[in-house]
Amino acid sequence: MSLETDTTVQMEPGTEVLHSVIRHATVGRGCRLINSVIEGHPEWPVVLGDHVTLINCHVRSTGEKNAFAFCGWEVDQRHTSLGDGVTLSHARVYNAAIGTGSTGFSTSIESSQIGPQNNLRNSSNIVCSLTSASCNLGSEVSKTLLVGEGFVSEHGSSYLSLLAPAEYPILTADGREAVLTGLPNATNIGAGTVFANYGGEPLPAPSLEQSRGSAKGTAIIYTAFVGINCRVINRYGQPEGQPSPFDLLRRRDVTMLGFGSFVENKLTGRIPAFAYAGDLSPRSHKLGWVLAKKPGILLNFIKKMQSLLGDQAGRVQELVEGTIRLECHLLQEELDGTRPTLYSREQLQEGLAILHPQLHEGRWSMDEAGNWRHAWRFDTQQQQWV
Repeated sequence: MSLETDTTVQMEPGTEVLHSVIRHATVGRGCRLINSVIEGHPEWPVVLGDHVTLINCHVRSTGEKNAFAFCGWEVDQRHTSLGDGVTLSHARVYNAAIGTGSTGFSTSIESSQIGPQNNLRNSSNIVCSLTSASCNLGSEVSKTLLVGEGFVSEHGSSYLSLLAPAEYPILTADGREAVLTGLPNATNIGAGTVFANYGGEPLPAPSLEQSRGSAKGTAIIYTAFVGINCRVINRYGQPEGQPSPFDLLRRRDVTMLGFGSFVENKLTGRIPAFAYAGDLSPRSHKLGWVLAKKPGILLNFIKKMQSLLGDQAGRVQELVEGTIRLECHLLQEELDGTRPTLYSREQLQEGLAILHPQLHEGRWSMDEAGNWRHAWRFDTQQQQWV
């Protein structure tokens, strides 16, 4: 063992170190550090929990500010800390906090906060981002806030720039606005998907050379399915403070994928809950399509969310029906002309003709434990859940 340290290093028993230079660090029990450079700052030391494994890792903690904020959430991670049981191989970690039990191979994490039990796949590159628990990432992730647990984007050819909330807006049975808090966000992002800032105007500056680039757009996603090779074009609204989910719903300057929506190809703007979108033109969107044609997508989302919630699975009891009520209300406002719309009258009528029966027939009703009251089954002839 070759180890160069200074007096700021604290190392607990049972730790194995090979060919490493360690400065300004605290290392827990039973760690394995192989061919690693771990250099902290006197005021911002590297902190490793117990049973951390690092192989051929480059780890630094500098105190350098590189922050991102959106909709009341902020990432401002200036030092490196790894929780108990973190395992990283061939990774670069620069001013990042990584939660208990997270794993990564050939990944780069900078100025970010990674939640517990994350799986960071080969070639993931995460910068200025925040993730919650149980996320599965293999993508380029920049200025992204995954607040809800269980987000999946495991393909290395995707680029993410988004907010995945854990708060879902609904209408209650008596017509009140309510927010379901602390729920997972089970969004699944397909391979080759890019969240892009197309057509961005240069920010104001004395000259083009001095401009900081174009405006930064950030999409908002409420547990949606995004198909392969999709282009989600972020709009450039920057909501100030801590807007509620209902405040965001009423904005026209953000890209938002509603709960249970299915999108592919290229799109922008608000995609209503349960809708299909595969084109930039809203006139091509199919409102209520997931409920009518692909309910299995929604059933799978709920199953995954309940799995993440464990013995609190009943917390999603009002999610589907409450979202249907809310979407009926929003589309009716557009049909009545009290809310701006990009949809035709026929589209709105067809969407409402799907949503209302889905609600009144009770197909999406749950008991307090989170069990479906409707006996869902897969019809092999229709190749459909009914």
